[in-house]
Amino acid sequence: MSRTYRYTNLTRAMADPNSPLRQLFDKLFPNTRDVQASYRQGQPRLLVEGGTANPGTLGAAFDYATRFALDILYDAPLARAPFLDEPDALSNIDAVIMAAQIAQLIGDRTTVFRASWALGLLTEVYRVGLLPGSPLRGLIDAGRMHAQDLLESAPPDALDQLTKMDAIARERLLPHLRHPLELGPTFDGSALCSADADVIADGLLLDLKTALGGKVRGPGGRADYLKASHLRQLIGYLLLDRSDAYGIDRVGIYSARFGHLVIWPVADVLEMLAGRPVDLDDVREQTWRVLGGDSNSK
Repeated sequence: MSRTYRYTNLTRAMADPNSPLRQLFDKLFPNTRDVQASYRQGQPRLLVEGGTANPGTLGAAFDYATRFALDILYDAPLARAPFLDEPDALSNIDAVIMAAQIAQLIGDRTTVFRASWALGLLTEVYRVGLLPGSPLRGLIDAGRMHAQDLLESAPPDALDQLTKMDAIARERLLPHLRHPLELGPTFDGSALCSADADVIADGLLLDLKTALGGKVRGPGGRADYLKASHLRQLIGYLLLDRSDAYGIDRVGIYSARFGHLVIWPVADVLEMLAGRPVDLDDVREQTWRVLGGDSNSK
C-alpha cells in the first residue's frame, strides 16, 4: 500500500462528495438516474408495514436471519469481533449463534429471529461502537449480557415484521440464490477501505434492504425506490473485488418489505451508469489506486 486511505469504510467514502473514491465514481458513472429508473419499473406494492422497532437493527436482523436460512452453520463473525478480548461475553455470543443454528435446524424461525436481532445489536458495536441508546448498554451495565438476555432483547414488533418479511423472502428471494454462497464477503479493497457485502450467490452480488420506501398517494402509500447511495455502495463492492475472486457477473437489490428483487448483468449496469461500455478490470485498477493500493501488487 502506498498510503493510508483516510476514509475508514466504503459507506463513509461514498457518502462524502469530496472523497477521492466518490469523485472517481461520479466521474466514471454519472448516470445513476438511469439505473434508478430501471429499478422502479416493476412498481411493487408495500407488503410489510413499518413499526416501532429500530429500523437499522431490523435491517441487520433480517440480513442475519437470511444468512442462517442459507447456511445453517453461519457463525456471524462481525457480531463476535468487538468482544474477542472478553471471554465471558464471547461465550454468550457463541451461545446465541448456536441457538440460531439449532433453531434453523429444527425449523424454529422465531428463535432464529430473536438471535438475529441480538446479533444485529452486537454488529452495531462493531460498526459504530456502543452508543448511549443501545439496548446492549443496559445489559452490559447490569452485568447481564447473557445468552438468554440477548435472545429476549427483540421487541414483539421486530419479531412480527421479521416473520412477515421472512415469509415473503422464502417465495421471492431464496429460490434465486444458488451455490456457491459467500455470506458477508469482503474484498481485496476491504483491506484499504473497510467493506463487507450481504451475499454473493453463484456470481450474483446482492444487497438486502428493509427500507419503507418513499411516501406516495395510492395503494400502500409507499413506493420502493433505489437511493443513489445504495447504488454507489453496491457498485463499490463490485469495484473492490480487484482480483475478481468471486467471479461476479450480476448485481442486484432485494427490497424485503416489497418482495422486490432486481438483478442486472454487470456489463449492462455499468454501461447504463457510464453511458458507454466499461472495462471492468480497468475501473477496478483505478479504484485500487485511488484507495492507495500498490499497482504492482496482485
